[in-house]
Amino acid sequence: MARRNTFPTFAVIVLIFGIVWLLKELNILAINVPWLPVLVIIISLGWIFNRFN
Repeated sequence: MARRNTFPTFAVIVLIFGIVWLLKELNILAINVPWLPVLVIIISLGWIFNRFN
């Protein structure tokens, strides 16, 4: 079975999430984003459903 060369979307989202979290914890980025984990969950569920379709 050939491996598909796809863009590492999951890695990029985790990287962005980590950078935003780090900047928030260091008080460099003063945002209150309580919906950010919900956004990651929704994107992950979309990937799971698309994988099986």
